[in-house]
Amino acid sequence: MVNWKAIGLGFIITLVLAYLGRYIPHLDMPIAPIIGGIISGYMVGGSYRDGGIYGGLSVGIAGFLYTMMVILLTGISLATTVSMNIFPMAMNGESGIVTAAIIILGALLAFSIYFIMGLIGGIIGIAIKERNAEKQIFRS
Repeated sequence: MVNWKAIGLGFIITLVLAYLGRYIPHLDMPIAPIIGGIISGYMVGGSYRDGGIYGGLSVGIAGFLYTMMVILLTGISLATTVSMNIFPMAMNGESGIVTAAIIILGALLAFSIYFIMGLIGGIIGIAIKERNAEKQIFRS
């Protein structure tokens, strides 16, 4: 059974923190995916594997969509410039194909990086939940 609340909350928190990272320095990359992964992992409970999968999945999808949004809103001209400067074939009228390839590869790279950071965060979230559960046992 898939815990959609854990995926959704990790996804939303990652997107919000990544967006705020455009205005607050160092909030985007190192912190947003780890916090999103921690929240997903903590909510799902279970094993470290479950925490890693849920954290990585929710944060990876958020990173992919966030990167696509940023590239499409602000970076089409940058991707076109890069493709025309790096690839000489782009000067022959194929710049649209090369630009699309750069955008898609950038988004896939972002998914991979965010997925790994979310995986780490999900494992941390499981560890926090287990530690809190141990404290509850000792208090009883």
